[in-house]
Amino acid sequence: MSSAFWKSVLISPVALGIVLFLSARVMATPKSNGVDAAPVASSARNLILNKASGTTPVKVAASETTPATTTPATKPLTDFTDDVATDIVKPGDWQYIALQGVATKYGCNPNLNNQPVSEIEFARGLNTCLGKVEPLLAQQPGSVTREDLEVIKRLTQEYRAQLTEIDGRLTNTDKKVAQLQANQFSTTTKLKGEAIFNITGAVSGSNANNTLFGDRVRLLFETSFSGKDRLWTRLAAGNQPGVTSNLINGVTPEGTQVAEGGSNNAASLDWLAYQFPIGSTNLYVPAFGGIHVDYAPTYGSNFEDATGGNGALSSFAESSPIYKIGGGAGVGTNFPLADKGLTSVTVGYLAGSANRPTAGQGLFNGDYALLGQLNFKLSDKFDAGLTYVNSYHSGNNPIYAFGGAGGSSPTQLLPNSGGVTGTALANGNFAGTTANSYGAQFAYRASDTLAFNGFVLNTNANKGGGIGRQDLWSYGAGVSLPNVDGKGSLIGLLVGAEPYVGGVGSTPFHLEGFYKYKFSDNLSITPGLIYLTAPNQINGNGALIGVVRTTFTF
Repeated sequence: MSSAFWKSVLISPVALGIVLFLSARVMATPKSNGVDAAPVASSARNLILNKASGTTPVKVAASETTPATTTPATKPLTDFTDDVATDIVKPGDWQYIALQGVATKYGCNPNLNNQPVSEIEFARGLNTCLGKVEPLLAQQPGSVTREDLEVIKRLTQEYRAQLTEIDGRLTNTDKKVAQLQANQFSTTTKLKGEAIFNITGAVSGSNANNTLFGDRVRLLFETSFSGKDRLWTRLAAGNQPGVTSNLINGVTPEGTQVAEGGSNNAASLDWLAYQFPIGSTNLYVPAFGGIHVDYAPTYGSNFEDATGGNGALSSFAESSPIYKIGGGAGVGTNFPLADKGLTSVTVGYLAGSANRPTAGQGLFNGDYALLGQLNFKLSDKFDAGLTYVNSYHSGNNPIYAFGGAGGSSPTQLLPNSGGVTGTALANGNFAGTTANSYGAQFAYRASDTLAFNGFVLNTNANKGGGIGRQDLWSYGAGVSLPNVDGKGSLIGLLVGAEPYVGGVGSTPFHLEGFYKYKFSDNLSITPGLIYLTAPNQINGNGALIGVVRTTFTF
């Protein structure tokens, strides 16, 4: 549930860039030779000027003697020429020589590098040395001679304008940092969100062709404790029932939209997971609401948005239904192998009732899905995966339902029909189902504006209640045109068959087309159509569903 589209509400990159720029270019110079560069405020400059002018007595240590040979910093002012500062300060100028003398004597680093510098760069170096002299005046006044103070005074007066500019920049930066610190959400957590307004309805094939206006809202708290780990905590609410719960051919999860689910916008936790690095891989550990999409490549190309509102309209069109088998709590990871060929191996285990202590429940005794996948990169443009899932589904729990049914789903606020894809016949069981599922998926990026993807799935299900063995099939192929207008918009077309029982009734084809028009990084509108040729594998009474989805991300 990656969230590729949520905006951070912590220190923004732009503001942080300003802070770093001003800090590096104005406040201080880099550490060199073990000497720390330090900024100085205008109060320090006033202290130095006062001492040099005699307003504040200057105490000279009793042991101090006048050296026979003075350094440039202690050279009498009358020996300096009255050169007027120009835009460039060169190594031979008296100002340059004087500042280097101060730097040598008091251990500051003006970072001049014996190169010509601009007046503002010279003033930064002077500012650094003032910051070094200031604590000496306060703590050991006798360690700074009157001659040195006279030199510093003249330099300070001559570059007063540049030093004032630096002070102004520092003040503004301090204000910005204070504002950011006062208003930031957290030092460890980013807040991201998504809100969907969804207008939809069955144009034909329904007992009541009503137009619905539903919504779904998600708030994600993304926390990092080390900079390399992630803790995801997500709250969700929604109010849209399943549009296909009132079809003439009966209730079916076919055509379930990603925006469906929820009950009267009651907010609840729908995802809690932690990811952290171990060696060359990241370990994904969901405590609640995990699905295989969170850690496994799905090859859904531009249709996949991890159940978010910026990809396909339906759950079926996002990616192969094999990734909808199972969900909940568990663990998942990818083991990298190579850059080409067989690039990685993905393994994961998710349990739908991991938190329940009753018989037939728990982490290992209830509903579960064990996934293994081989990931291939056959060229720079062609990727593919081979997937196996072994799963168990207790009575009345659909197979393709992210590990749950109705209100008991660990991840999705599922519609009333239960499940997120497939016919009612394929999903239905009354006394428990064990299943072995085999899938193959591919994604081909022909260009930056044209991509293809496809999948095929076979589930060998052994259902209780006298149903026995069933072969369930699903397949699909899609073409997408990302960034079709140069602004990030997306056109998607997909044709396939949602999971169905082989050899029974008609093949339930699913046709979907949509155009996501992107107004900005935070707002898109996606009109589209979904057509089901034979809902519930019953020929005739095909259902046409219209959708206009508006997605806000923040």
